[in-house]
Amino acid sequence: MTSSPKPQAPSLLNYTAIQLTRRLLLSIVWLSLVAPAGLVAHDKIKITGTIVKVQATQLDVKALDGATYEIDMNESTQVMRELKKVPQSELRHGLRVTVDALGHDMFDLEAVLVRIERSPPP
Repeated sequence: MTSSPKPQAPSLLNYTAIQLTRRLLLSIVWLSLVAPAGLVAHDKIKITGTIVKVQATQLDVKALDGATYEIDMNESTQVMRELKKVPQSELRHGLRVTVDALGHDMFDLEAVLVRIERSPPP
């Protein structure tokens, strides 16, 4: 008569190893999903040109290369004229500006700083 071995409860050491493995795998999955979102940085883009259109939340600038860029603005966008901060209401058609913007590409830009430049002499 042979008796079959009795199933043994997992040892505490084995149980701890399983828990640690699960935590490690969950951490790896979490990092693979969340970390890339933080790695997608905005590029710094500088555009110099002339304002062709001003709206409450958007500034259209015709750059020196001939392209017109639609740049989003918000309440944190700073506007400067000769090292002095001025209200966004100072922006108007025809002004020459340099815009420091952040974005993923040229079609997704958000202005950080708009500097009103002196107009070149005629």
